[in-house]
Amino acid sequence: MSDAISTAVFSCLRDAGKLSLRPLSPEKDAAVLHGWMTQPYAHFWGMQNSTIAEVSNFYRDLTQDKPLAALMGEIDGQPQFLIECYPVEDDPLHEHYAVQPGDMGMHILLSPAEKPVTGFSWQVFSAVMEYLFSQPDVRRVVVEPDVRNEKIHKLNKRAGFRYQKQIQLTHKTAW
Repeated sequence: MSDAISTAVFSCLRDAGKLSLRPLSPEKDAAVLHGWMTQPYAHFWGMQNSTIAEVSNFYRDLTQDKPLAALMGEIDGQPQFLIECYPVEDDPLHEHYAVQPGDMGMHILLSPAEKPVTGFSWQVFSAVMEYLFSQPDVRRVVVEPDVRNEKIHKLNKRAGFRYQKQIQLTHKTAW
C-alpha cells in the first residue's frame, strides 16, 4: 500500500488495540468490503448480491470528489470496519428534518467477527464518534438506521442519539 492510502486521518487507543481511520482505496479494499457486505448480517447495506467490481466502482464514485466520504477502520493495522460520512444537506435525508449547519450523516459497518471481542462494537462506535466530533465543521451527527436493525439501535441509543420519527427513504423505512 502506498503511503497516501495507509496514512491515518485519525487514531486512538482502545482495549482492542490501536484504532485508526484511513481513506478508503476502492481498488485495494473492494475485496475485503465485498466479503463483509455479502454476509447475512450486512443485508441493510443492500449489496448482498454485488460483485467485487461493483463494490469497487461504488466506492470509487463515492470518494472521487470526496476522499474522506468513506474511511477504512483498522485495529492494529488490520481492516475491521468501514464508515461513510456525508453532509446531510447534500443527501435526500435533508428533506425529512430541519438540517442545521454542521450536520454530518454517518454509516458504519463492522467486519464479521472471527473471534468475538467483548465490547468491540462500542469501542469502534465511540471512536468513530470521537473522530467525527474532532472535525471542525461537524456540530451534530445524524443517523437514519433501518427500523429493523436492532444492533445499531442499541449502539445509537448508548451514544445518546435521540430517535425522532420514522421516515420512508427510497430503500428503507428508517428512524
